[in-house]
Amino acid sequence: MAADASQAAAVIAQGRRREGAEAFEHHVAPHANTLLTAARSAVDAMPPARHHAAWRELIDDMAHATGQIHRIRSTPTGQPEPDASRVRHLQLWPYVLAWAERSFIISDLAGQHRPTSPPLTREEQQLWTHRAQAGWRRGDLDVDDVWYSADTELITLAHLVEYGEQTVVVLAGELGSEQMRVLGHYDTVAKAVDASPPPVPAGVLTPDVAPFAPQAPSAEAPVARLVRQVDEARHTEDVYMALLDAVDDSGFSRGPLPRLVELLDRAAAFTDALETKQGQRSAARLSVLARQLGALREEIESAAEGLGAGVLPPHRTPRPVFHVLPAPPAPAPPAGPAAPHTPGAARRR
Repeated sequence: MAADASQAAAVIAQGRRREGAEAFEHHVAPHANTLLTAARSAVDAMPPARHHAAWRELIDDMAHATGQIHRIRSTPTGQPEPDASRVRHLQLWPYVLAWAERSFIISDLAGQHRPTSPPLTREEQQLWTHRAQAGWRRGDLDVDDVWYSADTELITLAHLVEYGEQTVVVLAGELGSEQMRVLGHYDTVAKAVDASPPPVPAGVLTPDVAPFAPQAPSAEAPVARLVRQVDEARHTEDVYMALLDAVDDSGFSRGPLPRLVELLDRAAAFTDALETKQGQRSAARLSVLARQLGALREEIESAAEGLGAGVLPPHRTPRPVFHVLPAPPAPAPPAGPAAPHTPGAARRR
């Protein structure tokens, strides 16, 4: 049985490597160098920021991966088919996987090369900012998307509802803050996106994030999946969904918290059925804990609703896959022999 499972896992892994290599060859390889060049020039044209060095390292990392992919694809393996393809896919996999995990950085940077709409006049911006602030206070500003611009400014695309009609507005600054201002207003989301400052790569929670890496089996698979979803999140929407999934109490896909409440209720029923004083005391404690978890579920739902729309700042960059930062240089040795120690004058008290 174990051998069959191991063989099945090997077949699945082999299929993933083949599909990944073929997808890269057809969809990414023809454009990889163009994307990398565009990403580099975009960073060079941006106002200076602390995370640009990390972006450049990631671009170099993907350039290294691209070079290795080209080398592997053009070097004969010296074996007949299908063994040659299997060996090549195995060699390609680390570099194809790196592109899959870091391509959002390259594509977002390459996408900086597009014009944006001219700014509003001062009077028009003040008018629309006042309307957006009033809509925010009424709860009539419905957020569609949020990102950071090359100026490291938070950009929000939202629907402003006024008198039953909706206008798509693009705002800069944190919603509800004094710095919030309207950059433009449009009839459709598509027009608003085209006219807005393009998004730079969102940040990551941990620098070693690897969303496509195989995960070891976990005894708490449902909880582990939710934790992984948060670890890989770049926008609050993913965290919001993970929290709601954790407390979901509807249908077949009940979350881990309601299941834990059910476990406590069942355990309380069992201990009460023992018909002993100790069992009754334990049942009462378990019932109280179940009610507390029920209240906790409502608190988690409220906290999830309060997350709002957000995105991790761009300075939270992932770590390069293949390149590491050079170690700092060792301190230089003294220029000459150390001077002999001579006692100084006694210090007065």
